[in-house]
Amino acid sequence: MTLEGSGYVVMWPFLERNLAECLDDFTRSWHLLGGHGVSTPEKLIELTVDSACKRKRPYWMALAVQWLAEMAHDPSFDSQLVHRLLRSAAETEALPAELRELARKQLPLES
Repeated sequence: MTLEGSGYVVMWPFLERNLAECLDDFTRSWHLLGGHGVSTPEKLIELTVDSACKRKRPYWMALAVQWLAEMAHDPSFDSQLVHRLLRSAAETEALPAELRELARKQLPLES
């Protein structure tokens, strides 16, 4: 088996780390990374979390939900994207009940 075609995203292992530490590291090193078509470190994190949620691989999705819970309280992230991903996570049976509940609690109250 090769990495190519596996659907694995090389950024996913960062999900195993603390979000604040990763954001700090990416921000400090952003000028060295060259962006590669990604505008900001926050956007890189959003893309990473989005890909983990879309692939619905339970391990990576569980880690992504934990980051999303933090991202929901940080105005530097796209709140519409974060809320959409949290809503999706709250409804998926691929996650344990406690992570679905964590996702649900981060959503704004509907008016």
